[in-house]
Amino acid sequence: MGRNMKAVKIYNNNAVAVVHPDGREAILVGAGIGFHKRPGDPLDETKIEKVYYIQDALQTRFLQILKEARPEAVQVAEEILTYARQQGLERKDQLILSLTDHISFALERAEQGIELPFLMLSETKMLYPKEYDVGRWALKKIREVCRVALPEYEAGYIALQLAGSSMNPDAVYNALKLTNGALEIIKKTYGVELNPDDIDTMRLTTHLKFLAQRIFSHGQWNDDDMGGLYQLLLLRHSKNRECIARLDAFIRKNFAYELNHQEKVYLMVHLSKIFNDGNS
Repeated sequence: MGRNMKAVKIYNNNAVAVVHPDGREAILVGAGIGFHKRPGDPLDETKIEKVYYIQDALQTRFLQILKEARPEAVQVAEEILTYARQQGLERKDQLILSLTDHISFALERAEQGIELPFLMLSETKMLYPKEYDVGRWALKKIREVCRVALPEYEAGYIALQLAGSSMNPDAVYNALKLTNGALEIIKKTYGVELNPDDIDTMRLTTHLKFLAQRIFSHGQWNDDDMGGLYQLLLLRHSKNRECIARLDAFIRKNFAYELNHQEKVYLMVHLSKIFNDGNS
């Protein structure tokens, strides 16, 4: 990286930015590399664990996640990807974005006591056994690093993150069509513009992509109303019922699939992070 390297931005104790002589901005990740540092301060290069050269299109999202994510989530996500590669699963560095964000959100849900069981757990175990094994290893690492015991089904979510790049071109196209169409419905129903760089909007978009993967895998799941949570979430915002009905009609018409109660609950959990009648 070069001698006398200096920070230009500090994101948290474990992530800083530097600028190379050629103008490229790199994100350095390492335990304590940003601790008590300010822009212009020299950095300890022995603490560098990973260097990311992020494309412009991804940089804003990455920096937003770094600012919002727990430092230990960045660390454990990197360890998971390293372990996945050791198991023969080659994945691009950019997967660190969605994996870090997912772990942070999973930790947040665990603290709040929110259960979101993974609908495709049995299918994921069968279709992606290597990825699922890495997911189980990841739960042990998260418990060790973050001191939080996540539910066993979280291994399925992590496995799907690792396997996501295996979608075929048609599925990718349909996933984009579903995601973009759903976001348009959400914006029109609530009468707002969604900030694509906002962390909750990113999470909603990621969830819609996961929903698309479930739909296009043609799996079947039990329909459970999740103990009244569905009705409770409907009341969080006056537009929730209308939005869910419009999303259901859109997906049924374009993809011949009807959302069940569980899938509607998952959508409303994300919508409730963005909208409620108290701040609308």
